[in-house]
Amino acid sequence: MKVTIIHGQSHKGITYTMSNTLLKYLEGEEVREFFLPKDGPDFCYGCNNCFLKGEEKCPSADKVQPIVRAMEWADVIILDSPCYVMEMSGALKNLMDHLAYRWITHRPHGAMFKKVGITVCSSAGAPNRGVLKSMGRQLKWMGVPKVYHFGLMSNAMGVSDLKAVKLAEIEKRAKRISIRAKSRVAHPHVGIQGIAMFNIFKGMQSSEKSAWNPKDKDWWVSQGWTQKVRPWKSN
Repeated sequence: MKVTIIHGQSHKGITYTMSNTLLKYLEGEEVREFFLPKDGPDFCYGCNNCFLKGEEKCPSADKVQPIVRAMEWADVIILDSPCYVMEMSGALKNLMDHLAYRWITHRPHGAMFKKVGITVCSSAGAPNRGVLKSMGRQLKWMGVPKVYHFGLMSNAMGVSDLKAVKLAEIEKRAKRISIRAKSRVAHPHVGIQGIAMFNIFKGMQSSEKSAWNPKDKDWWVSQGWTQKVRPWKSN
């Protein structure tokens, strides 16, 4: 199994520990790992080059594209971030801003429709469900059909403060999610919602009136998606 993990932080705290426990149970034979902001791009300033001219024209393409290629390569994509003011870290959100051109609305990569996503978030005491769903939303809009959520309210400020019961909870939940993720990798499929989203934007890209961006439309046509080809099927 191939796993790409994108850490929304550079320190190896509770969230990192949760993701590392997942990796243990996923038994990934190959792992590509990125720590933000160190391995990430500069701030996206909305030049629209990725949309209109191509992703290679992004001023931060040298940092963005290695991460994009790692996501396309992986069977499982893990996004993790501590809960920062009820959201993912600014560094991770900035990376997601750079990946908007890969949303289904624009130029999704066909391989994403066969992948499994996992979002990971720890918080000291605040609810973290919203953070998990926010990260998951990014993967869903890139075409990933199934995203599992792994959250923990730690009641601690660091790994050294974690009580035994919390460490046991991390192990138990990581094992359970990993079993489900491995099963999904072995038997990938796209649900009704994913197919519906694809068909909506297929219709837009097939229409002369709605396809406002030639770069996007050319991509859909080149993949055969405006005809009978579907990215989740073997052709």
